[in-house]
Formats: sequence, C-alpha cells, structure tokens
Amino acid sequence: MNNCECGKDNPTLAHVKCDVKNCIYNNHQCCCTASAIQVGPQSACDCQETNCQTFKAQK
Repeated sequence: MNNCECGKDNPTLAHVKCDVKNCIYNNHQCCCTASAIQVGPQSACDCQETNCQTFKAQK
C-alpha cells in the first residue's frame, strides 16, 4: 500500500477538518481519519500556539 493513501478509505472523525496534506491521517478531502486526536500543548493563548500531536508524516 502506498503510504500516501493510508487514510484515504478510513472513516473520518466527525467535524474534524485537516488541511495538512502530508499527514497519513488526511483523506485528501480535508478530513481526519485518525481514531483519536491529541492537540497540545497544555496551555495556549491562541490557535497559533496549538498543534496536532497525532500528526504523522507520509513517507
């Protein structure tokens, strides 16, 4: 299986949009297919200070 296609046919998390095209969990329709997501860090003042810690780069 091509790593670029990992999340393509998996079910998506309801209402979780993802624009990161090189993440294995992005189904290339801007939806996340991870079974769960972790967002951090524990403290942030605005959205620029957060990130998806579930991200895994395509190989």
